[in-house]
Amino acid sequence: MFKGRKVSVVMPAYNEEPNIENAVREFKRLKYVDEVVVVDNNSTDRTAELARKTGARVVSEKRQGYGYACRRALKEAKGYYIVLVEPDGTFDPEDILKFLAYSKDFDFVLGTRTTKELIWKGSNMDWFLRWGNWVLSKMVELLYNGPHLSDVGCTYRLIKKRSLERIQDRFTVGGSHFSPEMMILALKNRIRTIEIPVNYKPRRGESKITGERKKAFKLGLRMIRLIIGYLFK
Repeated sequence: MFKGRKVSVVMPAYNEEPNIENAVREFKRLKYVDEVVVVDNNSTDRTAELARKTGARVVSEKRQGYGYACRRALKEAKGYYIVLVEPDGTFDPEDILKFLAYSKDFDFVLGTRTTKELIWKGSNMDWFLRWGNWVLSKMVELLYNGPHLSDVGCTYRLIKKRSLERIQDRFTVGGSHFSPEMMILALKNRIRTIEIPVNYKPRRGESKITGERKKAFKLGLRMIRLIIGYLFK
């Protein structure tokens, strides 16, 4: 509970067997967290089994894709405060306190991984990803009259249930470019938004989305098309 209201932590997961137990355990030990929901997106390993064993509520999303898993995770959350995070070990559970602190004045709190002082050695944030995220986030900031933005792809964020309900039925993206769609819909619907710096650590295993520069480049192009496309919706 935080100020008398429930806090849900929700995690999209695909083949996260090496990381899922620790992720669930670390968030569940925080006194503010009331539930941890893991959405198993057709994993072929023991992700679901281990998440359930560690105390998470596990649900299944059969439509393959990061966006579909995130959308299902957000929908399943029962809390007033909903924290979306990946279970790959790159994010610090203690940073949830930052999100909750800012939730007093804002309904949508975005994390950014581009603050140099908080990028840990060995993390997947080289100059290409850092500047690519910065450029795309500035497009969103400029085109949609947003607050200061520096990371279009950070998957650590908090949204209040009442604000999520305003945009939830408008989600269309099922793939890896879901994050900017959520940002754009929030800004278009005048949801009070702010971005805050979070720790970004090395993950165990290779990122499924930006582990290769070619993948990251193609994802960037999809994000650009989405960002521009929403100007005409």
